[in-house]
Amino acid sequence: MQSLDRVDFSNNWTTLVFLLCLLLLVVLKTINPQKLFEYSRAFILKGFIADKAQERAAFFSVFNLSFYLFSILIYALLLTYLTPILSSDTHIDFKLYLKITFLVFVYFSAFKIVDFLLCNLFEIRPHLSVLMAAKSGYTYNISLLLFPLLAFAVYSFLHVYVLLIALILFFTLSFVLMIVNNKNLIVSKLFYFILYLCALEITPLLIIYKITA
Repeated sequence: MQSLDRVDFSNNWTTLVFLLCLLLLVVLKTINPQKLFEYSRAFILKGFIADKAQERAAFFSVFNLSFYLFSILIYALLLTYLTPILSSDTHIDFKLYLKITFLVFVYFSAFKIVDFLLCNLFEIRPHLSVLMAAKSGYTYNISLLLFPLLAFAVYSFLHVYVLLIALILFFTLSFVLMIVNNKNLIVSKLFYFILYLCALEITPLLIIYKITA
């Protein structure tokens, strides 16, 4: 069997990214260690999403902004690392990482803006708050789970395909949990669930497509 080559990363800039992510984790743990621990167990912690939906924490807090930046850096690094198997471009450098980081930032920011517009302008927060909390909570949870996997992939033996499989499994699990845990809401408020899918899932992707087209 022919062996598969690992992606050769430059340890200079990737190490700086990991150090920045570690620094952000230190900030999160210093500010609210219990909340960080809860996010790390979002998949298995009963009632976590419902509590987050009722909490309505301000986005522009140090904790939320730090977690937001941490997630962007992790997802951007993951997509950069997956570039050789997702496209024909196999040249990976810091410039590519910055480009992907910008696109991930646009996606996350578009989600937050559409979230704000739906909840405040159209006054439908009671119908979508749990779904939005699930989306944010699981997204942050997955970024925490991906962080050690990325470290192993960059500095150790873990192959890039393991990251791709893990990413697919994590997001599939988050979607299944969101459906299962909110099935009564989805059935009774089907219109709002369709609105959620169109506005919060498709719209950010369309914005990125317009930027890159």
